[in-house]
Amino acid sequence: MGDLSAHFSLAEFRCKCGKCGLPTGVNPPLIEGLETLRAMAGRPVNVNSGARCPHHNRAVGGSIWSQHIVTPQKPILDAADVAIAGFGSKQLFLMAEQIPQFLTGGIGYYPGKAFVHVDVRGRKARWMRTADWQYKKIPADFYRA
Repeated sequence: MGDLSAHFSLAEFRCKCGKCGLPTGVNPPLIEGLETLRAMAGRPVNVNSGARCPHHNRAVGGSIWSQHIVTPQKPILDAADVAIAGFGSKQLFLMAEQIPQFLTGGIGYYPGKAFVHVDVRGRKARWMRTADWQYKKIPADFYRA
């Protein structure tokens, strides 16, 4: 049982810096989308990365535009990197693209990794992060392969 929904608790989304105590909340559509992802997969969703204060975001090499960033002025989280046992990044990406809350948000694909980024930024964004840490558009043949 979670304090945000049936399966998610605020503690799962806390910044890993151990100092800031952020976020103070998670955007409800993000939780709704994650609950839908869990139901689709039939397995628990593990939150690899939720909130990041600016200091922690820099420490982990996050983008300066990261949707993970929370501050005292913006304490509500809009993004998470999530994994589901037995599912690869491409499978998770394609599943996330079927979830209404993520259709107008961000979905990031990380080839060779076992997680996907999802967010509820309010506008569609899709990308992949290459092995050399470059962000690129999803190639057209991605959906055919």
